[in-house]
Amino acid sequence: MMDKTLKFISFILWLIRSFLSIWIHLGFRLIYGNQKFKLPSITNQLLLQPATVIAKRIRQRQITSYEVVKAYIDRIKSIQPYLNVYVDERFEQALDEAREIDRILDNDKSIPEEWNEERAPFLGVPFAIKESMQFRGFHNSTGIVLRKDFICTETAKAVDNMLKSGAILLCNTNVSEGCMWFESRNALYGTTNNPYDLSRIVGGSSGGAGCIVSAAGVPFAVGSDIGGSIRLPSFMNGIFGHKTTPDVVPNEGQYPPHKEYHQKYLLATGPMCRYACDLHPMLQALAGPENISKLLDFNTSVDLSKLRYFYIDEMDAYFVNKIDREQRLAHRQVVQYFEHKYKVHVTRLRLNRLRYAVPLWTSMMVDGQLSTHDFSTTLFNSTSYLTAYHELLQKILFRSTHTLPAIGLAILEALPNKYNKRFHKLAHKFFDEIQVLLGNDGILFFPTFPQSAPLHGWPLIMNTFDYIYCGIINALGLPSTQCPLGLDSQCLPLGIQCIAGRGRDQLTLCVAQEIEKARGGWVSPSQKKCI
Repeated sequence: MMDKTLKFISFILWLIRSFLSIWIHLGFRLIYGNQKFKLPSITNQLLLQPATVIAKRIRQRQITSYEVVKAYIDRIKSIQPYLNVYVDERFEQALDEAREIDRILDNDKSIPEEWNEERAPFLGVPFAIKESMQFRGFHNSTGIVLRKDFICTETAKAVDNMLKSGAILLCNTNVSEGCMWFESRNALYGTTNNPYDLSRIVGGSSGGAGCIVSAAGVPFAVGSDIGGSIRLPSFMNGIFGHKTTPDVVPNEGQYPPHKEYHQKYLLATGPMCRYACDLHPMLQALAGPENISKLLDFNTSVDLSKLRYFYIDEMDAYFVNKIDREQRLAHRQVVQYFEHKYKVHVTRLRLNRLRYAVPLWTSMMVDGQLSTHDFSTTLFNSTSYLTAYHELLQKILFRSTHTLPAIGLAILEALPNKYNKRFHKLAHKFFDEIQVLLGNDGILFFPTFPQSAPLHGWPLIMNTFDYIYCGIINALGLPSTQCPLGLDSQCLPLGIQCIAGRGRDQLTLCVAQEIEKARGGWVSPSQKKCI
């Protein structure tokens, strides 16, 4: 009975999408036209170097922290009018901090112990965070109008860990409302635009973070991921993003606050960067010495020829779109590369439980409850909860400050779902089965998203549930690295996830570096070349 219901709903959605897609395509074409756009050129070569290289050059006094920070601030100022990427900035304070670092490094005898290379691997290197993360003196609204005047008095633990690594914070970046949608748009800060095409989305909820990294506004940024919020923006902006094994990087100090079962299974804070070589040291810095030991053999070299490889080229899940031709071709080329170079067989999988990916993730989000008002409470600044249907009417009358996706989610979470308990049990069973499959030496190649970055507003109608290509990995508690695979025929990024067993983050990070060698990694939006 349940399968018949899901098939019927999925069929109705397919009919609606098929009918609307032609007309919506025409409408969007009229709105956006055939935009040909390039970001301002990157003229300072410092902006094209990995964070680890910059840090080493600062220590060796080949360059100063001040000139690095100044170059990135100038870049942010040049791209902000096009992208609308940051919310709060601390440019002058960052320059002061850079001057102090340079002063101390120029006097070798007085370098503090906490600034040695082991403790502060990113000394003098700038970075960004998402607006939902606390930093003293910054806003922490998460795009919610009721929180517009909230100013942080504390700093999130993960952000503090990055500061202890010597990195210099430049700004926080735009998010989706309540951090629960994959377009970074809200009533407070507006819409963030894709650096490859201003008419396209940047993903969410860490969309501003992904955008500013891709546009060379910072070398790296800190994101968080409960249903794809690091990997989707990384995919759509053509960069690397890593969702860690849960409970490795501290999640406290973020809004909305998350419950214990979210922390245990779903939520992960992690790195976003242009170059794969920055992922490992950044994750180590974010986790801190007290947590990094939770990852198995994290600082041990990996022999890629000794791993077992799997791939899934189609999820066949209810409610989601199929992978498009160019994504599928790029994924196949990754599989062939590993087969040829390492003389391994990459096994094609069909996992039947994936057809239930959407209800599996949603049941984990509510911990198997019949219904909840958690997100509605988030939208009301945790003082009450949003009356969703009333708010929808207000939206129709242009009187609501909430986005349609946020209102829609508030409605969906409150609907009683008698199958949640059943899917919750099934998710835990799948959770154990996938760990047995991958073990300590398995890598799974998996799509990040079925198509390149959609047009603004398009996901609400046509890609509503496609976040689940990433979200199902959260439900399974697995580490996953999104890797860029170059650009498609529309000059938009392609990408793939590489996934490993829990605690085996080191495997996906090493595979990501190999994929970067094979496919070229990040392509500058300022100098994009299509396939």
